[in-house]
Amino acid sequence: MLYSVEHNVAFAHYPKTAGSAIAEWFRRSFPDARYVRPGHPHVDVRRSLAWLSGGRSLPPLERLRYLARASNWRLPDQPRPELPSRIRVLGVVRPPLEMLGSLAAYWQRSPQNPDPRDRLVTAAWEGRFADFVRLAIRGRLPSYAAFFDIGGPAWANTRLLHFDDVATGLERACDDFGLDVRVELPRKNCRPESQSSGRPPAIAPALEVEVRRHFAWYHAAFTASESPILRAA
Repeated sequence: MLYSVEHNVAFAHYPKTAGSAIAEWFRRSFPDARYVRPGHPHVDVRRSLAWLSGGRSLPPLERLRYLARASNWRLPDQPRPELPSRIRVLGVVRPPLEMLGSLAAYWQRSPQNPDPRDRLVTAAWEGRFADFVRLAIRGRLPSYAAFFDIGGPAWANTRLLHFDDVATGLERACDDFGLDVRVELPRKNCRPESQSSGRPPAIAPALEVEVRRHFAWYHAAFTASESPILRAA
């Protein structure tokens, strides 16, 4: 997660949801922005807030477990206990099968297996899309609801944009947050126009049902609204 202390805003980057373009725009718009954990751009909201607040954003039992992990001892220089309840969070969501197809294609384009030890990456690189989807929804990729911590301490100040109209959603979110910044998104990691439509390979109906169940919050929230931005209810 990218965050700016000066502007009190963060960007949570779910894979293959225009995140590279928004991250570039975010850093250009908010010069003090930095990643919560450098080198780890896809850290979910819950963990990011835990690190930023020194574990104080978590319920008591989870906080104890958090503090018991040695890897969490290197906290921010100045943990901010109040930050989770006031920070503004931006994120993007995309139709799940479309997102999964884009992620698999991204790894498959590599001339060599990007990470032979990772079963998810290997399934994508070898073109085993159904296996890739099963691994993704059975523990390797969080749902949107889990990644953005729907209902968590920052949810009231979270704005989720829809991939189909990111620029419009981002403009509305910035207006919502009172951020006077220009929205000009670069083209990043885009599919060449000479390639096919980018539709994901077909999978069995039963597996489609599993995907829909894993991303149930998305289907309930965004198919009920034509707006390019979703605010907390």
